[in-house]
Amino acid sequence: MSANNKLRRAAQHLRRRHMLVRAAIAVALLILTPIAQASAAPPEVAGNVSTAVYVVMHKSFTTTVDADQCLGAGDLATIRRGSWVFLSEGSPESSETPKVAVGQHYRSRLSGGKCEALYITSAPVLPVFNVQFAGAQGEVSPTFGPVASQPVTDQPGIQQVIRVDLGVEPQP
Repeated sequence: MSANNKLRRAAQHLRRRHMLVRAAIAVALLILTPIAQASAAPPEVAGNVSTAVYVVMHKSFTTTVDADQCLGAGDLATIRRGSWVFLSEGSPESSETPKVAVGQHYRSRLSGGKCEALYITSAPVLPVFNVQFAGAQGEVSPTFGPVASQPVTDQPGIQQVIRVDLGVEPQP
């Protein structure tokens, strides 16, 4: 199944999950916000757009017999059902940039010897993001990025996609 088909299927469920995602964003930001910043106003979400985070794990995954077909392993063990993705402003200098969105794991599947996972969220339109994953028990992955975002024009309900390729060897 192509990335476009995955996004199309995700868009169908986006409307039902929109309210859940907004609630999850609020809860996650409260949990992740240091005490000193707890009194700050919540982030503005009026300018956000529907965003898909498409993760391709080339290595560090295991297969499963359930509907998801695969899940992350090792440093990527947080990529699984019940996990969250945190998007922050992309910066090559620091992984400690302000978080701008939280998304929920939608599904995972095997395709072409790789594990593909899809997260759905509402995020501001930015050229690049840093990406981090958190498991249901609070464990967090390393921060990946900066990762470029791309506009989506052919999928109703999805306005941008962030493709995160993990486990790819750098090309000389």
